[in-house]
Amino acid sequence: MTNNLDEKLVEILSILSEYDEPVGAKTIANELKRRGYEIGERAVRYHLQLLDEKNLTEKFGYSGRTITEKGLEELSKANISYRIGSVFSQIMEKLYLSNFPTKVIINKTVFEGDYEMIRDLVLKVIDNGFSIGDYVNIKKDSENPNLINIETLCSITFDNFLLKNGILSMPKYGGIVKFEDYEPVYFEGVIDFRKSSIDPLEAFITRGKTDVLGIIENGEGYLPANFRVIPSSTKEKFENLLKRDLLNGVLSYGEDNVLGLSLNEGEIGVALVGGLSPICPAVEMGYDVKINAATTLKDLSLIEKRSKKYLHPINKKGKVMITPVLSKMMSMMHNVSYDIESNRGNVLVNTGYIDKKYEDDVIDALKECYKSKTVISDRIGIEKDGNQIKINTLCSTTIDGIFLKYGIPIIPYYGGILELGKNRFIDIIAYGGTSLDPHEVFFNRVDGEKTILSGIRKAPMEARDNLIKIVEKLNWTGILNIGMPNNDLYGIKVEKGMFGFASIGGMNPFVLIKNKGIPVKIEALHDIKEYSKLIPLKEL
Repeated sequence: MTNNLDEKLVEILSILSEYDEPVGAKTIANELKRRGYEIGERAVRYHLQLLDEKNLTEKFGYSGRTITEKGLEELSKANISYRIGSVFSQIMEKLYLSNFPTKVIINKTVFEGDYEMIRDLVLKVIDNGFSIGDYVNIKKDSENPNLINIETLCSITFDNFLLKNGILSMPKYGGIVKFEDYEPVYFEGVIDFRKSSIDPLEAFITRGKTDVLGIIENGEGYLPANFRVIPSSTKEKFENLLKRDLLNGVLSYGEDNVLGLSLNEGEIGVALVGGLSPICPAVEMGYDVKINAATTLKDLSLIEKRSKKYLHPINKKGKVMITPVLSKMMSMMHNVSYDIESNRGNVLVNTGYIDKKYEDDVIDALKECYKSKTVISDRIGIEKDGNQIKINTLCSTTIDGIFLKYGIPIIPYYGGILELGKNRFIDIIAYGGTSLDPHEVFFNRVDGEKTILSGIRKAPMEARDNLIKIVEKLNWTGILNIGMPNNDLYGIKVEKGMFGFASIGGMNPFVLIKNKGIPVKIEALHDIKEYSKLIPLKEL
């Protein structure tokens, strides 16, 4: 059973989070009605009492309620199915509300550290052209001089510029673009705005996937970027707009393959500099950061104007093709030949590379994983290679391959963060909506104890009884829960006639190793190994 709030309660928390002062039941009821919830003031008061009891809101006499810190935390985690695609809906809302060049959408970032150093790093990026427009605010916090507040224009501002000139753009992906010889070459990774509960650029930046300084200093690196599509019928108008584009944030555009992303007939793809790009070098250097992407409308006249190098858009066909990780998973599961009876056959593994000096600590961490059952099975691969050791953990796609051998059609659905105490996913990305393994994206956001990496698969409900028999026969620890047909599982909805099951992420042992302060380089779904040659964990 999941421990989730009712949608109306989540919406009330969302409303309260938008105010800096107490809000009364009448205001909340009116706002709920505007958002499609027909409940009156009396019902709102009842819902507020429920939130008070959970310490998610605080009452201030007759003035109303405010959301508590616990409420804000719950709002960021609750009702995962409700939050899937919320980034996309927020983009569309801000697209409508902004009004360039008067009111614009900004990203707000707070750093802790050396003001002069962080300021110089941010301005260096803008000076080299990697920003939306040439506007930025960099100020010390009025209450805490150790904090630096930075405001940059969000890329939605460009969408608003197009909309005001009669072109509707459709935001599709956030990702990172690889640069070579000072030119964008292809998207190294993308996440679909509509198939994720998180902001893609924030995920890539905080995961350490960018190298903006590398681009500036030697022409090679990785830049946060967004991808939109517009109708090909607007090409002439679009190109004319680029000639007077005051924002100058287009990296590349085209009608075929744009930086590795394919297009449908009648579409033009447009790759934009990510509005958060100016903050990347400071993050790359290890400064503590809090990112709030596309959160606020602001008068452009209140943002300081800077000089900026002109960015020349590239219009040429890409040489690579970016595909969803789901395609790789569906292909790789066909390589599984493991036989339950003989306990032999090929399995799929993730790989971690660790300095040999940590060997004893790594062994202890793997024993902990075995004891806590946060592994797919009781086998592990350990190889010594010079000054490093290579650890192989079973990938959860191995289990999909085993079910496939028994004739059960398995569809990998979502990968994300599972909160164990409340039995719910708190963040997810669809395997069909990203070119990276979701567990790589979330690797630094779990602790391996209260939160773990997990995935949801789905299959036809007629196959459920057979799947349960196979799981019992297999006797591995990789399956956490098997849902009922037509029911949610850990907050994830499945289609009618289907059921879901949750599997443990194969990279959880690396999470525990990393959280012990041991540096580890990981590669998901990396190799194929003979199961009988792996080492039983109890023998370590």
